Amino acid sequence: MRRKGFIAAALLLSACATQPAGTSAAADRDCFRASNINGYSVIDDHNVRVSVGASRDYILSTTWNARDLDWTHAIAIRSSTGWICTGNGLGVEVIGGEPRRTYPITSITRAPEEPAAQGS
Repeated sequence: MRRKGFIAAALLLSACATQPAGTSAAADRDCFRASNINGYSVIDDHNVRVSVGASRDYILSTTWNARDLDWTHAIAIRSSTGWICTGNGLGVEVIGGEPRRTYPITSITRAPEEPAAQGS
């Protein structure tokens, strides 16, 4: 019994140690905090774009229909570690709608930068 508790604690600690951006363990990952998100939009049935700052956008993919989210109510993103990083999306969820639903995220990618608008 004691061994199971030790293994669970070790897994929890190793997951926490790899999340923050800027550390050597996560140098190849692109991460942000959920509290840094300042906008949302639905791209299609399974992808949501989130804005983080002026020029950083990410695409969160789910197998659920993202168009079912009720955007007139509060939308939240929850992460089991406090950080959201590009990759498989494990432990990240979008929560919202009426009735409230939880949409598990299957992948997170950095959105390509849109070209700057040219003046005429």
